Amino acid sequence: MKKISVFLIAIILVVVGILVIRNRESKYNYKIEDISEFKYYIYKDSDFFGVIDENGNIIIDAKYNKVIIPNPSRDLFACYTDEKVSILNSKKELLFDNFEVVEPVELKNLASTLSYEKSVLKYKKDNKYGLISFNGNIITKNIYDSIENLSSVEGKFLVSKNNKFGVIDLNGNRLVDTKYDQCNSDGLYNRENGFIKSGFIVMNKKEDGYKYGYISYTGKRLLDVKYNDIERIQLKDENSIYLIVSENGKYGVYNKSKKIIENNYQEITYDDNVNLLFLQKNKKYGVASLNGNIIIDVNCDEINSRGIYLYVSNSGDNKVYDSNANIIDINFNASVYNTQNDDYKISTLLNNNITYYGIIDKNGNKLVEDRYRYIEYLYKNYFVAIDDQGNIGIINSNGKIILDMKYISIQKIKEKNITQAIDSNGVAEFYSETMEKVFEIEKPNISTQDEYVIISNEQNKIYLDNNGNIITDISKLKKENYPIQIGEYKREQIKIDNIFYVKK
Repeated sequence: MKKISVFLIAIILVVVGILVIRNRESKYNYKIEDISEFKYYIYKDSDFFGVIDENGNIIIDAKYNKVIIPNPSRDLFACYTDEKVSILNSKKELLFDNFEVVEPVELKNLASTLSYEKSVLKYKKDNKYGLISFNGNIITKNIYDSIENLSSVEGKFLVSKNNKFGVIDLNGNRLVDTKYDQCNSDGLYNRENGFIKSGFIVMNKKEDGYKYGYISYTGKRLLDVKYNDIERIQLKDENSIYLIVSENGKYGVYNKSKKIIENNYQEITYDDNVNLLFLQKNKKYGVASLNGNIIIDVNCDEINSRGIYLYVSNSGDNKVYDSNANIIDINFNASVYNTQNDDYKISTLLNNNITYYGIIDKNGNKLVEDRYRYIEYLYKNYFVAIDDQGNIGIINSNGKIILDMKYISIQKIKEKNITQAIDSNGVAEFYSETMEKVFEIEKPNISTQDEYVIISNEQNKIYLDNNGNIITDISKLKKENYPIQIGEYKREQIKIDNIFYVKK
């Protein structure tokens, strides 16, 4: 019975530990607001700006030098008269008038039509800054000398106290204490979670120069501030933290806080084609896996990766290896590249200084001989191909020509199974997922939405679903984010984050 009791207690402690860790991590998994519907837009009259709604009704008169709508689905507008900013709603009511200043937080180095934080503002009171929600809830007290976006990470903020910097998130969680001379994101990004799990490379200036350390996205210090340089290896698995670290001019690698490769090398680089580390020491090269094992000794004259293989030269002997360091029986001038489809790969062969392209299957069987000047995977079993004359067409995985080699440009509309082909006369043809021609049009404008695509020019406007089929009933579609026209107003776009409307 005693043994059973001890066993049960051990299980309970493990479960409790797991729950504590999960709860701690979930605290830092903030959510970026998803804008599903645009309700408000900036309009310009003479040299002044105001706000209109989705039907073209004037909400805020055009009498301001600048207007910012940080979230087009929310009833909140930052209206500037010279340097003074007023936060108004659609009733023209002045919001947050009990603070010295309240204004949006601009997202740095982010190419987007939505270039401000979508759910929080920064406020100033008693000459100090804090965060406040759009609803007026105080997120952080006014304790900071400055608050700005942590470039270019939405939802995280670089804050300062007494000329020292730290990081908080949009929930007010303190991720990095304000005690560093510099703090940067490690750049980790994925499509599903954005920058949420990116960590931080921090820096302090010391007597012997700049020293760097590393802090995880939950605020845990993994490496002390004592290194000459730190770089995070960008992997799809956002929970894996591999760091290339320089100390006293020599490079090594850490897995979180555990050193897996000693600081014995003049250079270490990561190659995402083969998911391996390239090592350089005394003008010799080798390769290591991410678990730190040396798979090719550091005694080679030259090592390169082309596609999925390693090309190694040593004392005049050339060999090709796979990512497990197995020798591959392949021409040293041939290469193989992955595509977005695991069933197909692109092959190349260098012949008389000309690179020819072909297609192989996942087992290495040749499907299309290396005879095209270029091949790029499209979708399904379709490929864009360029012939010896520079003409562009589409072939399938068996080499059958689907679209004749007569076009000057062929491209897939991003994230859609729709292909645009432009002929020598400048006419654009659009093809569906099954490579059926849907229509042709001159000088098209292409607007992509989540659920559909709009192809238009001055005479025509066609709606396609994501597989290239024409949509005849558009009444149930979500409205366009930035339609060409709203009521009496026509869209003008100066740059990607500067869109407004003017009367026709």
